[in-house]
Amino acid sequence: MINTIKKLLKKHNITLAVHYYEKDEIFDIADLTGDSLELAKKTINLKTPLIFCGVSFMGESAKILNPSIPVYMPKLASCSMARMAQEQKVKKDIELLQKENIDFIPVCYVNSSAKIKAIVGELNGSICTSSSADKIIKWAIKQNKKIYFLPDKNLGQNMAKILNLKASVIREDNWQKSDIICFDGHCSVHQLFMPEHIDFYKERFPDIKIAVHPECSPEVCEKADFIGSTSQILNYVKAHPNEKMAIGTEFNFVNRMKRDINPNIYILSSTKPECPSMNETTAKELYDLLIAIDKGTPYNEIKVDEKIAKNALKSLNQMMEITK
Repeated sequence: MINTIKKLLKKHNITLAVHYYEKDEIFDIADLTGDSLELAKKTINLKTPLIFCGVSFMGESAKILNPSIPVYMPKLASCSMARMAQEQKVKKDIELLQKENIDFIPVCYVNSSAKIKAIVGELNGSICTSSSADKIIKWAIKQNKKIYFLPDKNLGQNMAKILNLKASVIREDNWQKSDIICFDGHCSVHQLFMPEHIDFYKERFPDIKIAVHPECSPEVCEKADFIGSTSQILNYVKAHPNEKMAIGTEFNFVNRMKRDINPNIYILSSTKPECPSMNETTAKELYDLLIAIDKGTPYNEIKVDEKIAKNALKSLNQMMEITK
């Protein structure tokens, strides 16, 4: 099956982009790998078809940034965090902020649908990634406005602590007084990591390094030795190839680093932190899509409404302008 996949990719001149959290069976044959926006940026100048293995908002971002090529996904998997930020919920939050006469600017994590990115673009806000959140928040603070941060409350609160700002979740007590007002969303995988998991490893291995993603809770991040995005964690592991580490992020990614870089890596949780959405895509799903393309009956092509794409691109471009 893998040989057929490779032959069909070559036959139709298709680029295969695969997120770090995907299964090894797909990741190991990818043309491009990375985290979500890193991958989208790598595909901006493509002139040939793209198959994106990840979750739906990633395929949308790739299409918005490069609308001239067909973008397909073997599985239209849906990120749980992105699903939490439903359009009506976000609009209700915005209505409340306006009712309270709060002068705000929206900053939206890239883990969000094109519709939500478009709302942010209409309000002259910006997208951010976990690695660029500090720069984007600093830019927003300079506008002398409060920040409405969505959809991940943990990332918003962790960035606030790093930048010595006050953050709270919208509708909590005295939320109006915060510098960063967070939508009440989270990542189902990164919520699995607990402070006691860090305590367990520190007691067992006093010299162990703890690296976590900023989607983890503030209580977990406070105890960690390193907080970083997926790519930043990868670079951190590469810089410490022989040290014991316990890492708080998605299982496939951590297990691959253990396989390829450092055998002294542990998973920072008592349960397997495997993203169910990312793991929906299998080699068989990829094979079936390529067979359909070969037969002239492709499916799961990503389409984004023109107006939504225009406003979403505005918020994505704002981020790229700030971080260039």
